[in-house]
Amino acid sequence: MSRIFKTPEEAEAAFYEAIEQADIKALDEVWSSDDNIVCVHPGSSRIEGRRAVMDSYVELFSDAPILSFSIVDALYTGNESLAVHLVREEIELDGEVVSIMVSTNIYHVEGDGWRMLLHHASPEPDSAFQDDYADFQGFDDTGFDDLDDELDELDEPRRPPVLH
Repeated sequence: MSRIFKTPEEAEAAFYEAIEQADIKALDEVWSSDDNIVCVHPGSSRIEGRRAVMDSYVELFSDAPILSFSIVDALYTGNESLAVHLVREEIELDGEVVSIMVSTNIYHVEGDGWRMLLHHASPEPDSAFQDDYADFQGFDDTGFDDLDDELDELDEPRRPPVLH
């Protein structure tokens, strides 16, 4: 028998615990049985369908280090049958924050409990686009060489790796 999650928050806690433990069976219980589920891992394309989503986690668990997740900011909205959670994940490895993601988790009521329909994670924008303008040329073709020189003098935070 499948575990019943009485709230979307219970389902979300079980989702992150399953990832931390690399427990595919527990993760399988969190996701909806509907074949229309979707997952977007950071830096990858959209994965559609139950089998493809679960296969992506099997692959992830075979390579990934053991991670710890902390939800440090969350916005919730929804109604009695649909919940949308916008969360900020701090991901730790050996007690050190190594990555910060912003994620959207969507849950719906299925049978007697809540199940996940979508998980979409992306690197936090402040961390992700530090290098996006390195080759930018302005309208006058001067670029940002002067600005780059000034920025090089500043201590920039280390860009976190994409891990999940």
